[in-house]
Amino acid sequence: MGFSPIYSRHVLGKSYKHWAATFLDEFGRQNRAHLIMLARQGIIDSKTASALKKSMSELDSTMKIPGEFPEGVEDLFFYYEKQLELLLGEKAGSLHTARSRNDMDTTVFRLYVRKLTISLMKQMLLLAGTLIEKIKASREQLLVLYTHGQPAQVSTLAHYLSSFLIEFLEGLDGLNASMRVVNQCPLGAAAITTTGFNIDRQLVSDLLGFERPVPNSYQAIVTSHWLTYPSMWFKSILYDITRLMADMGHKASCEVGMFSFPDELVQVSSIMPQKRNPVIIEHIRIQSGMAAGDFQGLIDLFHNVPYQDVNEVADAPVTVFTRGCETLSGLLELLEETLLKVSVDERRVDDIAISTGTTTTELADELVRREAISFRTAHGVTSAFVKSGYSFEALRGKFSELVGRALDMSDSELRNVLSPRHFVQVRNIPGGPSVSAMESVINLMEEKVKIITDSLDGLVKKIVESEEHLSVEFNGLG
Repeated sequence: MGFSPIYSRHVLGKSYKHWAATFLDEFGRQNRAHLIMLARQGIIDSKTASALKKSMSELDSTMKIPGEFPEGVEDLFFYYEKQLELLLGEKAGSLHTARSRNDMDTTVFRLYVRKLTISLMKQMLLLAGTLIEKIKASREQLLVLYTHGQPAQVSTLAHYLSSFLIEFLEGLDGLNASMRVVNQCPLGAAAITTTGFNIDRQLVSDLLGFERPVPNSYQAIVTSHWLTYPSMWFKSILYDITRLMADMGHKASCEVGMFSFPDELVQVSSIMPQKRNPVIIEHIRIQSGMAAGDFQGLIDLFHNVPYQDVNEVADAPVTVFTRGCETLSGLLELLEETLLKVSVDERRVDDIAISTGTTTTELADELVRREAISFRTAHGVTSAFVKSGYSFEALRGKFSELVGRALDMSDSELRNVLSPRHFVQVRNIPGGPSVSAMESVINLMEEKVKIITDSLDGLVKKIVESEEHLSVEFNGLG
């Protein structure tokens, strides 16, 4: 009896098409690795292994996969096995010895998630390298930073962007760690408890470029971590991007006006000729939110799901992961375009810095250093200065009132202390915005990029070598 047309259309048919469009490469690789292991361990004889190898190779080049879900099979695996049987007869079934769709499926999914995650990590590392160069070139570009929506202190564009990049690299570091979870091989777990056949799980793991087999066979077919761990870190990175874009939108607003963008990144109004809308910021924020929603949905999917082999750890959720990754890849390109081409209006920065008193903290600090008074007293003097509309006369009056003597600083000295550039220059503690202080931040970022790059390069190298080894071993079957 065939499947319900409704069930076939909404479940089996979709799964079949997803496998046909997405997982053929990974499906073929795990088939070849499993066959090599069966032959190496003597579980099937050399003649059967050779016959399977030849038939599998022929199918790789000749098999036509129907566009619509074919009748008489449950999924692509059974369709493939049926086609193999047409070529080889009863011996075709030997390929499935000591294997279940449980461990086979999740092996395919891990190979695929690994591939997507590596691709995105490479893109992120390139973005990080490009942004570091932007930061190096922006160490003397002043920028007013805000707290609670109000102008707070003067910093630099380099200081601002490096704060984001450090968090971006923390997310990349988390992704790198998640790869050690993704990159474990479930094959050999069979349905749940492995098998009575003398299989070699380590051999299969090595042939597929995994770090090791999943240590527990039940965990191998029930865990969601291969999907949720990278999803958590992708989501975290995306949330940071949305926050940066929200803040950049504020700094690009007419009321603030410190950030501007070239014409190629803005759109005009269909009716208001004066409008220059930096909507690229909004699109990055929107797409980040949409992708983050996909990844958060995958994390939420496993709330109260039975700790068993269930379809939450099957191919349907991988479609959502794929969609999130595709959106993320595109918005990373938009993000790079935005961060590289944003410019700062220096006159507007100076205007905001001076008119809103963003440098008065340094005046209070200088009063402590030069006049040997407490910071609380210096803060009171400076507050009176701010309330007076930045009157030096009021400043001197309040100083005399609170300290009991005249202030020994000229107007020119006060102006120098209050200048935005001076404010940044004296903040040369590691982590601060001065050129010298930024050296430690830049070194930290470059070191982190190198560590993650070296780790990822090592993983990619092992995968490439495993693919070459797999090909040699498979071809050697006869």
